[in-house]
Amino acid sequence: MEARLVPLGSGSHGNATLAEFGSTRILVDAGLPARTLGKRLESLGVAPGSISAVLLSHEHQDHAQGAELFSRRYGVPVFSSLETLEALDRSPVHFSGWHPLEHARVTHIGAVRVDAFPVPHDAARPVGFVLESGGVRAGIVTDLGHATTLVVERLRGCHVLMVEANHDDAMLVNGPYPWQVKQRVSSRLGHLSNVEAGRLLAHVVDDACQAIVLAHLSEHNNTPELARAATRNALRRAGRDSIAIHVAERLSPSRPVTAR
Repeated sequence: MEARLVPLGSGSHGNATLAEFGSTRILVDAGLPARTLGKRLESLGVAPGSISAVLLSHEHQDHAQGAELFSRRYGVPVFSSLETLEALDRSPVHFSGWHPLEHARVTHIGAVRVDAFPVPHDAARPVGFVLESGGVRAGIVTDLGHATTLVVERLRGCHVLMVEANHDDAMLVNGPYPWQVKQRVSSRLGHLSNVEAGRLLAHVVDDACQAIVLAHLSEHNNTPELARAATRNALRRAGRDSIAIHVAERLSPSRPVTAR
């Protein structure tokens, strides 16, 4: 089995990632307009109607704004926690199909086993994901204020990891955001810094890990070079500096990242 991750967009302008395991195609988050999601999938040679499901990590608009229309337009079911659904002020009838994601309960979508686990973020009931099929595991956590013991445990053993590296600490402090926003971003319910992302990855990568994708980089408070350097330094100290590190594009589909 081969897993393929393709970020369709990453950051405050909208987050969505195509995860493919054989013929099972899953859209993790739908934070772009439905029309944009459809066009970006088609640019990859993927028919939007071939998506097996949309998984929503939480209700924030940069992760969920396109979910309803995409689901109805292309007949794709949506999976989320009940709390996320309520925070969106939606009911199951607003989607082509809706299914609950429950903590400590595995969901199966086609050939893929979906483990949705809680992460610390200022949302109703945010989750990260481990997707597994044919012995290949992909871990995706894109909005979290700190790495809990549970997050570390769930991400261990993944063959490909997509992890938030939102901001450089110095750029955030000296950047243009109002002070209250800076406090929110750097809080334990906000977003991971480059250093924190590197520390998390150094704790979870092992011999199975083939590739890392750094995601949700701030447009104003980070650069791909800083994020990649912080991660590489952390992995080097952990003796894992041979792993490929990719940075997700903000406004267009990124190059596919595969693992076997």
